[in-house]
Amino acid sequence: MDTLRLDRAALDEMLAHARETHPDECCGSVISRDGSDRVLRFTNIQNRLHEQFPEEYPRTADRAYTPEPKDQFAAEQAGREPGARLSVFYHSHPVTGAYFSGEDRARAMFGDEPSYPDVTWVVVSDARTRGEARAFRWSDGARDFVEVAIEVREP
Repeated sequence: MDTLRLDRAALDEMLAHARETHPDECCGSVISRDGSDRVLRFTNIQNRLHEQFPEEYPRTADRAYTPEPKDQFAAEQAGREPGARLSVFYHSHPVTGAYFSGEDRARAMFGDEPSYPDVTWVVVSDARTRGEARAFRWSDGARDFVEVAIEVREP
């Protein structure tokens, strides 16, 4: 099993983001550089999209997320800086616990290929177990996202 190495502060920040946005889902990314991680919070615009286009976006933010495009673009740009990389996209499941749902998989794909093949997807939740976090990464062999261990780096 592959492993995601993540700073304790980054994991704590993702969980704090989830708690602050509860009962809605949160979303964001992690930029890794020189052995440390920086969390970039995204605004979840799912409620706005649901309100404007309810047939296209039937779920509200308590069951789905859509990152503010400017926030995601900023993360992509930060991941291109010298020595940096976009290592994680994360979101929360406020009700169901941390797992990679069919909806999560669909959002992570572009056709039959992963949109970001080198990025790990982390789902956080307090719904079943306080501070639950699980990571998923694309596997060429499985042609799917598989769970990977999270190794938390303590300060």
